[in-house]
Amino acid sequence: MADLRGRAAGSTTPTTVTATPDVAGDPAARRDPAPRGDAGDGATRPPRSAGARLLRSRHADAVLIGLLGTIVSGAFLWVPSVWYDEAATVVSATRTWGQLWAMIHTVDLVHAAYYAAMHLWFDVFPYSPVSLRVPSAIVTGVAAGLTVALTRILVDRRTAVVAGLLFVLLPRVTWMGGEGRSYALSAMLAVGLTLVLVVAARRTSEAGVARTHRSVVGWWVAYAVLAVVSAAFFLYLALLVVGHAVTMLVRVLRDHRDRRAEEARVDEWARTGSIAVPSPSVRSSRRALVGWFAGAAVAGLASLPLAWFIAGQNGQVSWIERPTFGTLRSVLVTQWFYQDENFAVFALLLLGATVVVLTLRLAPAARGLAEVVLPWMLVPTIGLIAVSLVASPLYSPRYLTFGTPAVAMTMAVAVAAIPWRRVIALVLLVAVVLTAPGYVAQRQPEAKDKAAWDQVAALVARERATEPAGTEEGIVYGPVRRHPKATSRIIQDTYPDAFVGMSDFTLETPGAETDGLWETQHDLGDVLDRTADLDVVWLVTSDKQDWRPRVTEELGSVGFHLDQEWGLTRTNVLRYVR
Repeated sequence: MADLRGRAAGSTTPTTVTATPDVAGDPAARRDPAPRGDAGDGATRPPRSAGARLLRSRHADAVLIGLLGTIVSGAFLWVPSVWYDEAATVVSATRTWGQLWAMIHTVDLVHAAYYAAMHLWFDVFPYSPVSLRVPSAIVTGVAAGLTVALTRILVDRRTAVVAGLLFVLLPRVTWMGGEGRSYALSAMLAVGLTLVLVVAARRTSEAGVARTHRSVVGWWVAYAVLAVVSAAFFLYLALLVVGHAVTMLVRVLRDHRDRRAEEARVDEWARTGSIAVPSPSVRSSRRALVGWFAGAAVAGLASLPLAWFIAGQNGQVSWIERPTFGTLRSVLVTQWFYQDENFAVFALLLLGATVVVLTLRLAPAARGLAEVVLPWMLVPTIGLIAVSLVASPLYSPRYLTFGTPAVAMTMAVAVAAIPWRRVIALVLLVAVVLTAPGYVAQRQPEAKDKAAWDQVAALVARERATEPAGTEEGIVYGPVRRHPKATSRIIQDTYPDAFVGMSDFTLETPGAETDGLWETQHDLGDVLDRTADLDVVWLVTSDKQDWRPRVTEELGSVGFHLDQEWGLTRTNVLRYVR
C-alpha cells in the first residue's frame, strides 16, 4: 500500500498477492516510463538543454507548480495597503539588533525568529510594502512544490499535480502569499517537516530489513532540528508534531493487523500444501515510532524554554475570544478558505468525496496519504480549540494556516480518482472560477482590514507638494481604528516618504527606543509651545475615536484654524494653518 513504509530490496511476493505502490518506488514512474529513442538501445542521444532536462526530471512538476505558486501569490501584492499586523513586522524588523532584543523580552517573542529573518531580508532589500510581502510569495511557492513532492511520494504523480494546483488556488494560500507575516512560512515548514517524517520512517523500515542503518539516524536528527526551527518560527507547529504522533501510532496498529493477516495466510499455505513464497514479514513500524519519539523529545526539550517565556506574554492575545458555536464556521470556512463560502462548499464536498473514495478503497494507493494528512488537519485544530475552551483562548483561524497543504492533498485524492483527464481538468477549472472573485477581492486597495493607509500617505504627499517652498509643517497623530495601543503614526512607519521633514512634535519616545512595539507621545496640550515656528499642522486620526474637536480647539488657542479636511476609509485627515 502507498504508505510510510518502503519495500525491502530483493524481497519476493506470493504469486497470489498483487503488489501495490508504496513510497519506495514512484508509481507514476512505473506507469509513465521514459520514452525510448528511435535509434535503438545503442544509439547516442543528442544532448538536451537545461530546460529539457528539467521538464523530463521527476521533480519538474514540483518546480513548475512551485513557480506558479509564487507567481499567483505575488501578483498584485503591491496593491493592498499595509495594515496593522504587517506594521508590527515593519516596526520590529527595522529596529537594530539591540532594540529588537530588548523588545522581545516584553512582547512578540513568539515572532522573534521571523522578525530576525525579516531584519536580514531588509538589510538586502530595504523596506517597502513590496519587499515586505515578497518573502511570503516565495515561501508559498516553495510550499507548493513541497506539497507536490510529498503527495507524489505518498500516492502518485497525478494526485501530486492536482494537490499542488489546488494548494495554489486555496483562498487562504493566496491570502498568506501576499501577507507580510509568518503564515506562509508556517505552511512551508509544516509540509517540509512532514516530508522529512515520511522519508525518515521509510528509511527506518528499509534499514530494519536490510540490516543497515546508514543515514537513518541522520533523518531523525533532521526531523528534530526542523521541528525546533518550526516551533521557533511559529510555536503552534508543535501541534503538528503531536499530529505526527497519531500518524505513527496508526501505522503501528495497522502493521500489527497486517502481520496477523500475514501469519494467517502462511498458516493456510502450510495447511493446504500450496507452493508459494510468503511476502516478507511486515516491517515493524515500532522502530519508526521510536525514531519519531526520540526526535520529538529532543525538539520538545529544546523548545521548552521558548514556550515557557512565550506563555508569559500571552496578554498580547487577550483580544481572542473563547470559542462558541460560531467557531464552527471559522473552522469550516475561514480557517482554510478565508471566508470564501462558495469555494468552501466545493472544497468540503471534495473532502467528503475523498472519505468515500478511501472507504470504498477506490484509490488504494492513497491509504498512506490519509494516515498523514488527517492528523495534520484535525489534531492541531481540535487541540487549539480544546485549549481555548479549558484554558486561555488561543484559537484564531489564521493560526491554522499551516494545515492548507494537507487540505489540498486530501481534496486531490477525490479529484485524481476520476479516470477521465478532461473531467479532472473541468473540476480544476471550476476551482479557478470559484476562487477568482475572492482572489480579486484580496488584491483590492482596502483588502486588508479596510486599511487605507497608502491613500492617507498619498493624500499628504500630494497636498504637501503644493505648499510654498520653506513651509514649516508639523503633524499630530491621533488614534488608529480598532487598535487602542497604536496611533496613526503607524502610517508614517509604513509609508515614511510622505512624512519626511515634518515636525513630529508630540513624540516622546520612538517605538524602537521602547521595550514595546509602539511609541509614547505627549499630550498635545502639553507641547503647544513647540508649534511656534510652524506654518501648517496636520492631524491624522481615526474616524471613530474622534480627536477633531479637541485638536481644533487646542491649535486654535495658538493661532491655527482649520484649512481643509478629508475623510478616508476609517481615517480623517485635517490641515490647519495660521
